[in-house]
Amino acid sequence: MQKKDKLKFPPGFLWGSATSAHQIEGNNKNSDWWAWEHSYLRVHSLKRLGKNPEDFMSGMAADSWHKFEEDFSIAQELGQNAHRLSVEWAKIEPKEGEFSEAALDHYEKVFQSAKFHGLKLFVTLHHYTVPLWFAKKGGFENKHNIDSFVRYGMKVAERLGEYADFWITFNEPELYSILPFLTGKYPPQKRSPWTAYKVARNLIKSHNILSQKLKLQTGKPVSIAFHISDLQPENIWSIFTTNLLHYFANEYFLKRTLAACDFIGVNYYNHHHVGFLGPRKHSHSGHEETDVGWGIHPDGIERVLLSLKKYQKPIYITENGLADAKDTKREKFIADHLYFVHRAIEQGAEVKSYLYWSLIDNFEWTEGFNPKFGLVAIDRQDMFRRRVRHSALKFAEICKNNYLER
Repeated sequence: MQKKDKLKFPPGFLWGSATSAHQIEGNNKNSDWWAWEHSYLRVHSLKRLGKNPEDFMSGMAADSWHKFEEDFSIAQELGQNAHRLSVEWAKIEPKEGEFSEAALDHYEKVFQSAKFHGLKLFVTLHHYTVPLWFAKKGGFENKHNIDSFVRYGMKVAERLGEYADFWITFNEPELYSILPFLTGKYPPQKRSPWTAYKVARNLIKSHNILSQKLKLQTGKPVSIAFHISDLQPENIWSIFTTNLLHYFANEYFLKRTLAACDFIGVNYYNHHHVGFLGPRKHSHSGHEETDVGWGIHPDGIERVLLSLKKYQKPIYITENGLADAKDTKREKFIADHLYFVHRAIEQGAEVKSYLYWSLIDNFEWTEGFNPKFGLVAIDRQDMFRRRVRHSALKFAEICKNNYLER
């Protein structure tokens, strides 16, 4: 048998996984997403498609509001030393200007538990959801609402800042400005290029203001979890289109917030072949697909990481994962992506972490509960029982050893 090479990662490399509050905690009743999930139009549209609306309501999600201790214990047993989570604005400030001490006390217990289990914390302040009162005021469409977000962020920092190791102001602001306000896929389901632009502009301003305040208050590094795709021209005629798309998809937010970022957070999921008129609808090149139809292109993460070298800032992979209910592709998916992460490190990319999405199965937004991204399966019919998947045990070997056998 041929001896395998050990691809060692840098000392102090952070291994872990990621979650978000609305997707795992449950009962986020004061949020815009909860209201939309239960709205007549949403329920009626699902029924017309022959789907059960309850499968697309977050409800108790994975009940991590009560089971966080068990989740962190599993993460520790799996050799993880870092975790990315979000706090839920709609629970912390359910009414404008009224902060819930009970919610803040709860999150303090969550953070203390994570620390007890040896996890460095990436704390995300906005992961797609906002309080219903904020949405009714126009949300991030209205520049006058920026102060509300900054006030909330500083309240979290003042109360919980001692536990955070890294701050992430926004998760994927690129998608948050597009999916709700341009394509209409997410609430409030508007389809307006001008509105999408206004939201993007206000997200950028919000980050740039809050970042400086967070650093002064806590002394901890701050960034954004950017959604960065690998875009490759289909032929020489599509190079211009590819470069244009790359700018708007990958660099627009990055370049306007970089000065207020201490590191670059990377969420990598997608590779696209770009034709003269834009991305091909099916750009998987014969590669395998995830359960939700995304092509699996691990080599793309190397190109993404190398493209970020020019910014001369540390890079933290804050999300990378796949939907794989049968757990037949996850082990190889992780190993293949880590192989190309290691290649990027060898070529000078200052990569400091790999956080798999997700630690546990969760509520996957408009897709409901069907996609299974978790290292840990959740049996929602049996008191939310946790079951560690085989692929998680193989990932744990890498985490504990700090190397990949290849």
